[in-house]
Order: sequence, then C-alpha cells, then structure tokens
Amino acid sequence: MKQRMKRLLGGVVMAAVVLAVTVFGAAQETVLTVGVVAGSYWDAPTGNCYAVIDAAIARFEQAHPNVRVEYTSGILKRDYSEWLTGQYLLGREPDVFMVLPEDFGMLAEQGALQPLDNLLASDPAVSTEDFYTAALQSGAAGGVQYALPYECVPTLMFVNKTLLEAENIPVPDNDWTWDDFYEICAQVTRDTDGDGTIDQFGSYGYTWRDALAANGAALFDENGSSCLIAQPASVEAVRFAQRLEELYADCDITARSFDEGHVAFRPFLFSDYRTYQPYPWRIKRYSDFEWDCIQMPGGPSGTGRSELSTVLAAISSRSSEQALAWEFLKELTCSDETQSMLYTDSHSVSALRRVTQSPQTQQILRQDTPGESRLGLEILSDAMEQAVAAPHFRAYDQALLLAESLVSTAMEDDHNLSLQLQRVQRELEEYLQN
Repeated sequence: MKQRMKRLLGGVVMAAVVLAVTVFGAAQETVLTVGVVAGSYWDAPTGNCYAVIDAAIARFEQAHPNVRVEYTSGILKRDYSEWLTGQYLLGREPDVFMVLPEDFGMLAEQGALQPLDNLLASDPAVSTEDFYTAALQSGAAGGVQYALPYECVPTLMFVNKTLLEAENIPVPDNDWTWDDFYEICAQVTRDTDGDGTIDQFGSYGYTWRDALAANGAALFDENGSSCLIAQPASVEAVRFAQRLEELYADCDITARSFDEGHVAFRPFLFSDYRTYQPYPWRIKRYSDFEWDCIQMPGGPSGTGRSELSTVLAAISSRSSEQALAWEFLKELTCSDETQSMLYTDSHSVSALRRVTQSPQTQQILRQDTPGESRLGLEILSDAMEQAVAAPHFRAYDQALLLAESLVSTAMEDDHNLSLQLQRVQRELEEYLQN
C-alpha cells in the first residue's frame, strides 16, 4: 500500500513538474508583432510577396530563442493605411511596422513612432552613413529620425532606343541637360506617315514636378510651412515644362503611345525597369522596340535629380518590447542578408550603399537584363546619391493636389508665368497656414 502511494505521489509530482516547465516555458516566450503590406508597394508583379520578411523573421528567431514574430497576412496596399490607423486607435498596433510614404507625416505628428536618434547614436552596429541620404531623410521630421528606409525606388528616364536610332540620334549620356532633352524632343515630334497628324512624340509624362527636382528646386519646404514655387529656380523649372508641353499642343499622347513605341522618353520608377526588362515580362509589355533607362536631364540650376519614393520601417512608441523591436528593425533595414533579397525577391532598391553597390547585386541585376541593356544598372547608385526625399508633412497630399491644379492653370498663361506663380505661392501658403 505504501509503495502504491509512493508511486502515485511520484506521478503527481512528475506531472506537476512537467506542467510547471510547460507553463514557465510558455510564459518566457515573447511575441513580437509586425505590420507588413501584401504585394508590392510599387504595383509590380511579384511571386511570394512575403519571401523577404519570412527570411528576416527566420534569422531573427534563430538568433533570439523564445521570441516569436507574427504578422497579419493579406493586407493589400490600398487597405494598409486604414488597417494600421485602426489598429493604432484600438491600441493594438504592431511593435514594428512598415510606414507608407503617404502616412509618415501623420504618424510622426501623432506621436505613433518611436524616435530612433538615441538608439542610432548608442548602437555601434549601425551608422546613418550606411544609407543613401534621401532615403534616410524620408524617415525624419523636425530633425528627429522616426523611421529607417526598408526599400526605395528612384525615378529614371525610359528611352526608346529603337526610335532614336531610326532618327539617327544617339542615346544621351547621363549628364544630359534640358537643352539636350528639348532638342531631341523637338526633332522627333513629327508626322511620320504624311497624313497631317503628328504621330511621333518626344516625351510623355514629364511634368513640372520632375523639372523642379532636376533644377534643384522644391514646391514646399521640409516642414510644409512655406511654398517655394515662385523662387527663381522653381519658375525656371515650370517654364521649361511649359515650353515642352507646347511641342505637343493639340496632340493626343497617352501611356499607350509610349507602349506602342511612338514616344522617345518617359519618366518611370526603377521598379518598372526591373519588372519589364527581364523575359517574359519584356515580351508582354514592350516587344516592338528596344528600350533602356538613363538619369533625368539636369536643369541649369541643378543636376539630373529625381524624387525618391521610400517605404519605411518604424517602431511603435507604445511597444512594450522596445529593445527587441529595435533589433528586428535593424534586421529589416540594416541587415545585408535582408536588404540583398530586395534584388532577388522584389523590384525595389536597397537604401544601404554597400548592398546596392556590391558586386553581388550588380551580378543579380545583370542576369535579369538582356542584350546590351546596361545603362539602368550603371547609373542606379548615382541616381540614388542624387535623389531628393519627397516632403511628408501631414497636409502634403492635399496641398499637392491643390498645387497641381493651380500650377496647371498658371502654365496656361504664356506671358506672365512668373506673376502667376507668385499668386499660386500666396494661395498655397494661405492653405498651409489654415
């Protein structure tokens, strides 16, 4: 009887130990939540859109036992901003989350993002010098770094090489100017079949905003307190765009015109270059002509700069796992392994200079690029170095819509553009101050 009681008691003790170990072990597991977008922010076709994040999580969990990283899948770009805002209002936002360019200003102003300056200053493994300047600036506001660049894309100029060759015009060098751009556009814009209608054009989609960046000008200051459209460099840029538009007065130019090979130049995101240069997408999109990309033409007061579009990664200011969140943020934005995967599993560009300029990255890109199409790869790092960060104050999107309307109206005045832009500047500054 005593032996039976001993065995029973031993079994109870053993079960209690197993239960305690199980409960204790489960209690020690930390869950880190992450907010990610399904698919490509750049609207480029992708295979496994979670390949990069899944690989980053696997490396992180291996290096951090008893930590589990979770994310909600299936949140499309068009729904992500609303989802993230809803989670924040409920107090359930992820510890680490992607920040879309259009949301950064609002999130920073609301205090939703953890400032990173102290973490950056105290962590010897990370240096702000590792990043391209414009990409890093995309995550800063009011002199505070709130987010780090996860992936970005510059704007480059697509060139219809076949059309230029037929006109005996060489593809411009990467240091070309507005004068070069306009001269080629004027030369190729003509009626090719003699029916009295212009059917070949110099450019499509080049706007006064492209000209602003290329001339070292800006529409607004960084904080959104002033409009700069009436500054001399800005007026110069809008005037050039106005002059270019006059070449195509009364012409019906569409995106399809470029797709069918009837346009020499069109600004595009580099993600489009990555998408449509390799086989088979190249055949599906542009099969009737050879094309490549070069830097944007430079204005007299600037260089061939373009605006950089950047998806950021940030830490919630209310996260209870700040230390772990910082380590995972570094895995996403500062890890060579994660950032290198942007070139194999996405169509974006790494903001890390050492990754984008590495021989391995260049080899990856060259494998995707057929024939003699090399210009886009050779200029990528230069385009990233020269790029400018888009403003991201809270009212930017609405102010930009108003500016688009006002500047378009001002460009209709052939003789008083400078005066018209002064009026535009006054109206926009009134809007910004309200």
